[in-house]
Amino acid sequence: MTGIRVGRLFGIELAVHPSWFFVLVFFASTLATGFFPRAHPEWGLTTTWGVAVAATLLLFASVVAHELGHSLVARSQGVPVSGITLFLLGGVARLGREPDSPGREAWMAVAGPLVSVAIAGGSLGAASLMPGPDQLVALLTYLGVANAILVAFNLLPGFPMDGGRVLRAFLWRITGDRVRATVWAAGVGQAFAWLFIALGTGQILVAGGLGGVWLILVGWMLIQAARATARQTVVEDLLAGVSARRLMTTPRGWLSPYMTLAWAARDRLRDWDTRCLPVAPEDPDAEYGGLMCVRDLERTAPDRYDHDRVRDVMTPTADLPTVTPETGAADVLRLLREKEADRAVVVDRGGRLLGFVDAEAFARFLSVRRRPRGRLTPPSKAA
Repeated sequence: MTGIRVGRLFGIELAVHPSWFFVLVFFASTLATGFFPRAHPEWGLTTTWGVAVAATLLLFASVVAHELGHSLVARSQGVPVSGITLFLLGGVARLGREPDSPGREAWMAVAGPLVSVAIAGGSLGAASLMPGPDQLVALLTYLGVANAILVAFNLLPGFPMDGGRVLRAFLWRITGDRVRATVWAAGVGQAFAWLFIALGTGQILVAGGLGGVWLILVGWMLIQAARATARQTVVEDLLAGVSARRLMTTPRGWLSPYMTLAWAARDRLRDWDTRCLPVAPEDPDAEYGGLMCVRDLERTAPDRYDHDRVRDVMTPTADLPTVTPETGAADVLRLLREKEADRAVVVDRGGRLLGFVDAEAFARFLSVRRRPRGRLTPPSKAA
């Protein structure tokens, strides 16, 4: 999950997903119109809103610190970190790959909650010792309680929450099978998610209003995350030992950047079994100018074919994820997800284009290497 880049912390990119702005407004308005007015009715409107906005920003700063805990430990364990993204449900550290041992998994998982525990303890301790003003005491108390709740929620033993990652590490340790441990931990995570949905539905039916909608939303998103993570783990296991060279498609020709789309479609597309062709560079010092695929044509109105040229619709070199023939297929797949791209080009050490890997290549390969009965299920240790 990527978003709008807002800066870097300790060399780690920080981004915000558009959904974060919704939850920012939601939290601030809820605190300003509900929580703080009930706790401190003597405050004026300006004071209430000021404390509410400050509390919301500090809460999300705590979320960033929580994710930094995960990220810094991951980096110390040799796991690359692409960045941290704030989104609807909080934050997520974008890791370049999964940890390669149960011990590293567990240590990375508990690092975030330990940071939150420190923030909760420090905030509540400072609030208890501080004589005033009331606004600062209330702010610190809220921050401490909110972080304590964050710790309790994250330590629930359901994947992909932190407690679920600890559970996966434990199951991985006793079974020796990371894939099976992931599927089991994700199953526990989905059970908790369905519980949240049931509680939210009950709250709506019994208490009325929309108070349970948040629980339902959290449950639904946890289900999607658990399923996606389990499937990703199984797929990456199927791709173990496979390189980009094995999956790449070698193009059968080149396109000129000045060729009209009509010419490309008429003279090249009919034999375009590879679905994509490289485009010759306009810069004589470049190895290739970009990549043009059938999808680029399909996104262009047919009445533009005689006017638009290949260079107008192609994906330029700068926008194409690049890998080498030796890059692992699982790493290519993670790169495509990270860049939200459809394909990656394969180049040699000199930058010469050799081919490309796209979603169709993964689909073809996985359809052959599926588990028995055609399902992507976790393998046994004997398999």
